[in-house]
Parts: sequence; C-alpha cells; structure tokens
Amino acid sequence: MATFERDGVTIAYDVLGEGKPVLLLHGFASTRIDNWRRTGWYDALLKSGRQVIAMDLRGHGESSRSHDPACYGMDAHVADVIALLDHLKIDRCEVIGFSMGAGIAMRLAAAHGDRVKLLVLIGVGGASLKRSSNGDALAKALRAESADAIEHEMARGFWLYAEKLEQDREALAAFVRAPREAHEIADIVAGIKTETLVVAGSRDDLAGNPAELAALMPDARSEIVPGADHMFVLPHPVLKGIVMDFLEGIF
Repeated sequence: MATFERDGVTIAYDVLGEGKPVLLLHGFASTRIDNWRRTGWYDALLKSGRQVIAMDLRGHGESSRSHDPACYGMDAHVADVIALLDHLKIDRCEVIGFSMGAGIAMRLAAAHGDRVKLLVLIGVGGASLKRSSNGDALAKALRAESADAIEHEMARGFWLYAEKLEQDREALAAFVRAPREAHEIADIVAGIKTETLVVAGSRDDLAGNPAELAALMPDARSEIVPGADHMFVLPHPVLKGIVMDFLEGIF
C-alpha cells in the first residue's frame, strides 16, 4: 500500500505491474481490497499485461475517514482521482468503476474525458438514473448500534458489510448525507464521449437495465451477466470475460 495527500486528505492506493494503466474504483462501504483483489480482478488484469491502480475512496478502507458530510461531494472524489493520476504521472488510463465507483467514473469521464481511454461501468443501469430517496434511512441505519434494529433489508446489508470490513460506519453515514449536484445523471452521462461498456447482473435490482443507461451515451454498449445480483457480480467469471473482451477491442 502507498498513500498521498490532497488538501489534508490521505488516500491509500495500490500500484501493481507494468503495461497499460487501469484504474479501479470500488463501491460504497467497500474497499479496493475487497472489491478488486479478493474477487480476482487484480490477478486477471495483471495477467492481461496491465498496470493495476486501485484506490480507497475517502471515507473508506485505509483512506482518511471524516465524519463531516461536506467532505464527500462528488467533485471531491473526482478531484482525488485526478490528483492520484497526476501523482503517478499518468496522463490517460482505462477506468473501471463498480456501483458508487461507477458513479464517480461517469463524472470523471464527463469532466475529464481526455484522461479516460476506455470506461467500464459495473453495477449501474436504468435504476441509477433515479435519485434515491433512501439516503436518510441508510445514514440512520449505518449509525445503529446493532443490525438487529434495522428493518430495511438493503440498509441492514450495508451495516453488516461495513462491520465485516471494519469500516467507520459514522464516516459512511456522512458519505451518504453529502450534498449532491443538482443536475441529473442523464445530463452527466450525455457528456461522456469515451467508449464505454455498461454491465449489470440480470438480478441486480439496484442497477436496473444497463441498456437504458448506455442508450444515453454517444459511444456505449451494454451487457448483462446472467444470474448475478448486485453484491455478487464482481467475482462472476462471465463478467471478467465480458470486460476483458471490451478492453482488448474484441467486441
């Protein structure tokens, strides 16, 4: 693990291998290790001749964990990514984001398209275009003393996952409560000129249909991983095959 600082925030990251750089952005309540190394993505990408770069987003893993919601605006996450690429002297790279990490990757590509060679968005789709109304409930659930007190199934799942990874649940609650941009996701993705792949599991109700999101981008295609839901799509071997084919220009 290595670290760097931006505006007093410490960001933890890994850099492994040599070759084409690919940046990995993990999902909410997860870490670079759990989303990408544990599920075999480090090894798969290294074997394809790529340099793997994976970061813990602020508030997660081994990066700084503030309890102030103002620290977690989307612009801050995008700025962290750009700062890391600058720190590593990488002008342009492939970017793979999962779930919340895909949301950050979309904003990165829309605002800094010259830095993104290829874009892969996993665990997002038509449902991602809708503003969530569960933010306050999720933040409250994450601050609960016990999962037994949480009735909402999704929120309880995030509590258990965060606890398993020894995350700072107060920081995650602040992350959820952070102010978000006023413009719609549809407007953001319409500005993405990078060649893009959008993928979700066939049983992923959180993401919805990836084709609905891909249809809003000038140069995007979509794929569905059969039988996979949101939480178990990353380790699915079919997903790795789909993504690798896209990165290698096979389809």
